[in-house]
Amino acid sequence: MIFRTVFAVLVLFNVLVMAKVFTPSDLIQLARPGIPVASPNGEYAVYAQSAYNISDAKTVRNLYLLNIKEDSVKELTKPVYDISDSEPFFLDDQHVAYFHHDPKEAVDQLYVLDLTKKDQPAYQLTNFPIAFSSLKYNAEHKLLAFSAYVFDSSSLDETFEKDKEIGSTKKDTAMAFDELMVRHWDSYVTEKKNSIFTVRLSIEDNKYKVEGKPVNLLKGTGLESPVFPQGDAGDFDISPDASHIAFLSKINTRDNAWQTSAHIYIISTDGEGTLVSVNSDIPAASSSPHYTSSGQLVYFQMMKPQYEADRNRITVYNPETKERKIIADSWDRSPHEVTSSLDASTLYVTAEEHGRNKIFAIDLKTESIEPLTQEKYAAGLRVLPSGNIFCGVSSMKHPMIPHVLDTKTKEIKAFSIESNLADTLANVKFSDAQDVWFTGALDEKVHGWYLKPAHFEEGKKYPVAFLIHGGPQGAWNDNWSTRWNPQIFAGAGYGVVAINFHGSTGYGQAFTDSIANHWGSHPFFDLETGLDHVLEKYNYLDSERVAGLGGSYGGYMANWINGHSNKFKALVNHDGIFSTMQAYYTTDELYFPEHEFGGSPIHPENRESVEKWSPANYVQNWKTPTLIIHGGNDFRLTTCESLSTFTALQRQNVPSRFVYFPDENHWVLKPANSLRWHKEGKNNLKKKKKLMNLFYLFVRINLNLPLIVLEWIGKYTNEKQPSLHSQM
Repeated sequence: MIFRTVFAVLVLFNVLVMAKVFTPSDLIQLARPGIPVASPNGEYAVYAQSAYNISDAKTVRNLYLLNIKEDSVKELTKPVYDISDSEPFFLDDQHVAYFHHDPKEAVDQLYVLDLTKKDQPAYQLTNFPIAFSSLKYNAEHKLLAFSAYVFDSSSLDETFEKDKEIGSTKKDTAMAFDELMVRHWDSYVTEKKNSIFTVRLSIEDNKYKVEGKPVNLLKGTGLESPVFPQGDAGDFDISPDASHIAFLSKINTRDNAWQTSAHIYIISTDGEGTLVSVNSDIPAASSSPHYTSSGQLVYFQMMKPQYEADRNRITVYNPETKERKIIADSWDRSPHEVTSSLDASTLYVTAEEHGRNKIFAIDLKTESIEPLTQEKYAAGLRVLPSGNIFCGVSSMKHPMIPHVLDTKTKEIKAFSIESNLADTLANVKFSDAQDVWFTGALDEKVHGWYLKPAHFEEGKKYPVAFLIHGGPQGAWNDNWSTRWNPQIFAGAGYGVVAINFHGSTGYGQAFTDSIANHWGSHPFFDLETGLDHVLEKYNYLDSERVAGLGGSYGGYMANWINGHSNKFKALVNHDGIFSTMQAYYTTDELYFPEHEFGGSPIHPENRESVEKWSPANYVQNWKTPTLIIHGGNDFRLTTCESLSTFTALQRQNVPSRFVYFPDENHWVLKPANSLRWHKEGKNNLKKKKKLMNLFYLFVRINLNLPLIVLEWIGKYTNEKQPSLHSQM
């Protein structure tokens, strides 16, 4: 008996190793390349890449240089634990600047490498007293712009001194607030605000140096940019002549928690002159300021107040005449990244369309729109001196890879990537992502994705992992994810279904808008109908072994499904809503529920619409085993939502588990939590033969979400055949 068990385990072990299915440990240890940045002459590109090692529980982050002409990649800086390099950019064709982190230093500083002097070490460029980030650089005029959290109207030095004073004199930890927001996303709002600084660089003895002290451009304006807490360098841009910066700032009035209004401003880069408001007359969100080579300012404008998923209109503003014009206003897509041709005649934007993020060319004169790509997910557009577009492209089969797009022929070419990453990707069995279309709610066509189980065998029945995206105004796109990655579930032997229900983005604005006041109707109908469609189309899928999994809105839908459907054997709710009423009074962004549910429940006439789609109203119907996961730093949907869900399940003796990560936000991001999750699975294993346990631990490995999730859904969906998930 022991011999047969050992033999069976070794055979299974050999099959799995040879098969190279994509596992949670592969995902977490797979190198993560950043968006590549091209040199001014278009001959090179540089990017940062990080990689986590499970055994050592440490991450390396270093730089790689791509020779665009030769299509070759080499290390630019060495991968070393605890020391990291990130956010590289070109100062000119031969000098690369980047953030260098050394734990022995209090502040990460910018360092510079000369590409023509291979044996010369990098030298330090900045010596700022406090942390800074969000870099933008105008190479022609050697102007560096960045952001830093400072006290109102303070310089970097003044903030450093005040921080020291507070640290030595303040004995209590109290925080006092007189208005909302109190906290946002995963951070409390503090006295310090994000501000944009500029400083000139110069060259001396063939080395760059900082000239003078950085200037706080927002001093005395009362404005904050980048937008707290998730804003970045995409929130501002430098004009071609480096005389001005256009930036985004959200309103700072007491209604900022229930209004989305965010406006574009222009200010001189020397800190002098008059602040110009570009669009403060529009009480809605705007984003992504970009200067063309002619000095025209392009940005995205929403029109509907309180709605963060309204359509982005492409707006062109003339700083000289102060006239603005919406371009291609009838285009029913919502772009979210923009750059422009060398002659400023054409805009290049990215926009979601049918599960892809495509590149489009928009003629500024005729306003004609031409798609340049059709597949995958493009990001980080840069126009090369040739006029072609250099960018990063990812898909469900690979992370970000540098590409160049010929804007005339539409031919797109992939470049080489770091060898270890290339070898890993080549040796993994990835499932193809197949388009799925069916008729859903409102008698409209609905799109989704299906991934066949890895190493599919004819004649076998397979369980289903039914993934539900968050947002809800978001989408499952053909891009790489380091969190909810469909390939993990396909690799574990599941048929994977991911439906872009009504409310999803990339299918027209009316489709996105349709979820408002219909959270539990149109999307629920789409999900159930889509599941039935896939089960009918692929008869090897087992309708009796379906697990539903989702985060945020997807977690809300897991709770809604529990009270309204009997199609699921197990559910996973990651940071989802239990009570729409409770969530309103504890969330950070009040404009979101007020838009989605028709107003504030403070007013009695709105309470019925807010309560209508609350899962809490149907807890008496809950019967499906549910795994609940929550992050302690999630201020979008607080821990109360998951604790309430767990309480309702436990009180009714419904099988359930609550997994809490006190140091995570709305997402689980820290690789080290994979080790904790590994122990979570290990501690709950039944005691069996030592060899079986060792094999189980080896194969099951340790990743964040998938380990716990695969264990949970496997327990309820793999009952009809031997499985690592249910046989321990």
